[in-house]
Amino acid sequence: MTVRWTHVTITVSNIERSISFYTSFCGLSVLRDRRREGGGTVWLGPDTAPGKNPTFLLVIGEGEVTSRLDHLGFQCDAKEQIDQIAERGRQLGILVEPPTEAGGSVGYFTMLSDPDGHVVEFTHGQPIEGLH
Repeated sequence: MTVRWTHVTITVSNIERSISFYTSFCGLSVLRDRRREGGGTVWLGPDTAPGKNPTFLLVIGEGEVTSRLDHLGFQCDAKEQIDQIAERGRQLGILVEPPTEAGGSVGYFTMLSDPDGHVVEFTHGQPIEGLH
């Protein structure tokens, strides 16, 4: 029997504001809105071809934010994307870490704070392919 990781769930103080952040900055889409089904969560993930499963989900539920995770990581296709994200974050006052070239297993990265203080890292060149 195979066990695979499917999602991370975080509590957010304003679900609409968090949907806006994660769709705008992280390129995620609302894949399931359980509020319409009588639930309280929204499932976000990357656009996925019909009939295919998303590679991961970020599940958000509204409530009191009592703890934060260390950070969520998103990979970008180009260094310029990192710079653009950092500049947008700086303009909004949510830049945590400016663009930094760390090389090796980290690559080029920047970090922003989501509306509830959860840190979101954007990287380019972080080697994740072939990990075992």
